Amino acid sequence: MSKPMPREVTPTTVWIAALELLARQAGAGSSAEDLHQRLVAVGRQLTGFDFCAVLLPDESRTQLLIRAWAGLDTFYVEQINSRNPLTLGSTARQSPSSRAYTSGVSVWVSDITQHADFTQWSGPARAQGYRTLLAVPLRAGDQIVGTFNCYNREVIAPDPQLRHLVEALTDFASAALEITRLRQTETGRVNQLEDLNKELRDRQARDERSQELHRRLTDVALTNSDLAHLAQESAQMVGAGFLRIVDDSGFVLAQAGSDPVDDLTPDDSDPYSNSNSAVVLLHGEVAARIEAFGATLDPDMAARALEHAATVCALLLLRDRTAAESEARFRDDLIGDLCSGDPERRAAARQRALRANLLVDEVQVVVMKDHGEGSAAKVDNSPLGRRMRSVSSRRPRLVCGRLGDYWVALWPNDEGTDDIAATLTHGATGSQAHAVVAPAGGSEDLARVFRLARGALELGGPQAPLVRTVEDLGVMGLLLQLEDHRAVASFSDRVLGALRQSDLKRSTDLILTLRTYLANDCRADVSAQELFVHKNTISQRLRRIEKLTGLSLASPSDVLQFSAALAADDIRTAAAPTASAPSTTDR
Repeated sequence: MSKPMPREVTPTTVWIAALELLARQAGAGSSAEDLHQRLVAVGRQLTGFDFCAVLLPDESRTQLLIRAWAGLDTFYVEQINSRNPLTLGSTARQSPSSRAYTSGVSVWVSDITQHADFTQWSGPARAQGYRTLLAVPLRAGDQIVGTFNCYNREVIAPDPQLRHLVEALTDFASAALEITRLRQTETGRVNQLEDLNKELRDRQARDERSQELHRRLTDVALTNSDLAHLAQESAQMVGAGFLRIVDDSGFVLAQAGSDPVDDLTPDDSDPYSNSNSAVVLLHGEVAARIEAFGATLDPDMAARALEHAATVCALLLLRDRTAAESEARFRDDLIGDLCSGDPERRAAARQRALRANLLVDEVQVVVMKDHGEGSAAKVDNSPLGRRMRSVSSRRPRLVCGRLGDYWVALWPNDEGTDDIAATLTHGATGSQAHAVVAPAGGSEDLARVFRLARGALELGGPQAPLVRTVEDLGVMGLLLQLEDHRAVASFSDRVLGALRQSDLKRSTDLILTLRTYLANDCRADVSAQELFVHKNTISQRLRRIEKLTGLSLASPSDVLQFSAALAADDIRTAAAPTASAPSTTDR
């Protein structure tokens, strides 16, 4: 038979002291786990029950598991949690604890051995040695979060007063848990606000730093600085040991700091592996790239700095390109007018050149062409074009520009051919540029000298020396200097006219055979090999040439006439203005 508990289980002062301890723990910011453990310890002390426990649902909220206990054996706790969990759900057979959790009403079982629904857990209960069970809902705010269970070895009949005290204790604990939850929520919000404030402060600092970087780089753009200054300023801002600005072809436009390759040893790794970069866009196309190596600035700030630097670099490149294009147009027009056949245009061009402090008197004309380029109009960024821009910045300042397919420079008379060749070929790799130097009697003589040098340049072809004079052409140069080109052409027609007509009517190669024969020192066998014909064919063609011209290839004077006529024919072809080279008489 069950027996009632004594009316005064524990003195009221002890209850009050225990509740004050729970309140202090909740106010001190203890965790929910600590409060659970304190609750079972205080509950066991105050109620007089042999064991107490806190049961909480698992993550799936399908089972109640023992999470805190006092007096219970650890083996019992593990057996209940792992083998005989208290199942939640309206369709399953529920334990007293499950009913208290789902209904929100306390459940008192005086004798579990007489309780029909307790059969599943009777074995572990007997092993633990309890008979009476009291399960009280444990709340947090409006939600039931678990149960507070009291177990006793002896059978205890339901006691309303004791139940009320345990429920009061549980309610007080629920309030403490709610305070703890609110405090944790508040602490979480405070921490979140502190994190947000720190992020805002960091963002403000980054924005201020970014504005400072933008201001410094804007000053570079507004103070008429160059790419070298931009490279130096950018390297300082990102703390880079080395920074370079390269164009789309890899040509270094500017750099700052020490190139890591200079200090590279065989055991070093790639010195360019630790780098930051930014692309410089101009008119939607990649015009250059800024590369910083070993930057010490924060990566995000370094990226911002280089983006700002790329914008300023685009402005500087646009400014330089615009200035270079204006300068190039001015010099091209000036060269065209100085080499014009119109005296008034030449005189006006000379005055413009003098006002610009350009050398125009006492000069020699240098005509250049790169046989590897299709047209001079496309070679502004070619090796020859870059050298011409470099030449035009010399002191004294030279008139240097394009005229059709040719580059033309007016060079000081005191520099010889070797000096000019050294200047034009400095730093050139794989270039096929050739030049002819011809002295001019004055600005009024520039048109004639240009035609002379242009013809000499075309006569030489890509196999000629890189830089030469008209005199280097020998007889051809002498004939080329004749003012009356019609007389030269007439002489060529008189000597070669019959051969030219025969080649046209009969599709023969008499002029080519004659040219090849004379070029090979009058050796028929070598000429036959070069023309891929039999030696007898060469002999037959030579007899035909002698018959048509009335000249003998055995006579030195007649051979000289043949050579002069061929040279005159070449001069007529070379001196004729090409489609892409404007005439110097009507430019």
